[in-house]
Amino acid sequence: MRDIGKIIRERQEINDGIRAFFRSRAYLEVETPILVESPGMESNLDPFETVVEVPGGGTFGGRLITSPEYSMKKILGEGIERIFTLTKVFRNQETFGGMHNPEFTMLEWYQAGAEYQACMNETQALLFHLGFKGEIERCRVRDVFLKEAEVDLDFADHAMLKTACKRFDIHTDASDTVSDLFFRLFLDKVEPTFQGRNLFLYDYPVYQASLSQLTHDGLYGQRFELYLNGMELCNGFTELTNALEQRERFQEEARERKLFGKPVYPIDEELLRLLPSLRNPTFGNALGVDRLHMALKGYKQIQDVLLFPAKNLFTH
Repeated sequence: MRDIGKIIRERQEINDGIRAFFRSRAYLEVETPILVESPGMESNLDPFETVVEVPGGGTFGGRLITSPEYSMKKILGEGIERIFTLTKVFRNQETFGGMHNPEFTMLEWYQAGAEYQACMNETQALLFHLGFKGEIERCRVRDVFLKEAEVDLDFADHAMLKTACKRFDIHTDASDTVSDLFFRLFLDKVEPTFQGRNLFLYDYPVYQASLSQLTHDGLYGQRFELYLNGMELCNGFTELTNALEQRERFQEEARERKLFGKPVYPIDEELLRLLPSLRNPTFGNALGVDRLHMALKGYKQIQDVLLFPAKNLFTH
């Protein structure tokens, strides 16, 4: 039997700690919309869709956000340089329990004038502020891929990644993109090695970092993820501020969504208009609060920290 009161008190302590941490660093807490027209174009995400109806018969396509990122960047584009939000986000095609829930809580924050290495430092400081104890490694994606999958991402193309999948008897499909093949290898050969380790994994291939600036060599995106005992906790970037390049990446993601038979959403033109107004560099990070709760308090499944897990809400 779960102790509901204990879960409520723990989450209040965590939320209070998050707010105190960011306010001590001169961040402003903001509220962003949950129902939008353009929820994001990533081909691996499936937004919940609805129809917005207005009196007189007008209708608009609406989607629940998978992240508050677009709205947060628009605020940055208006000149507000340190912001954070605690919000609900939604992703369809998720399992009911384990590490996933279709509705979950996200902490997202941005700071103008700093890049992703500074964001890693601040993320670590936040964890320590909230009571996390332990060392956190820092590893480049290229280095762990070379060790665990025997692939050098400096040179790996579609054919090399497909050959590597075959070598490890990993299933592939004729429609697989370079990103798909990378992800298959990552899930099978790399990610399992993170069990028992805490690490920042950084510098992802460009095709895995569509919203980030590139490293100096142009081969990787300035993106990182944090794993605590093998559990993915957050996803951070040095933000891309070039609107033309961002439009090209959105268009490529739209092509991928169409290829996979998924809905293609309108490009957020207001975001592209405001993007050049962001200071360069600017970092952003999205952190799952439910998983953070699990990591800080020793829970094994996400449903253990949710008052109303999806498996209890949808029963037929």
